[in-house]
Amino acid sequence: MCDLADAMVMDRSTLGHNLRPLQRDKLLSLRLSAHDGRKRLVVLTHEGKLILRHARRLWRTAEARFEKVFGKRHAADLRRMLLDVAGNAELNAVEIR
Repeated sequence: MCDLADAMVMDRSTLGHNLRPLQRDKLLSLRLSAHDGRKRLVVLTHEGKLILRHARRLWRTAEARFEKVFGKRHAADLRRMLLDVAGNAELNAVEIR
């Protein structure tokens, strides 16, 4: 869960809170790691994998539409900027007033 929280740029408790509805709806499960009993693994269920597959198709369609309207270069620039913002720890710690 720590690795997933880091990848999603959120703390572990927020990730756990956000995963609860998905767990409740049986789209994922939490399991103890076979290698390290202190670690919990987030595992998609069969239903979760089906929904993810469908969501990926929808996302590819949305990306293609965005690129068609704004252009491939602008879309790539936006993706780079968003990755920079998500990876910038200083920006993530800024207090908004």
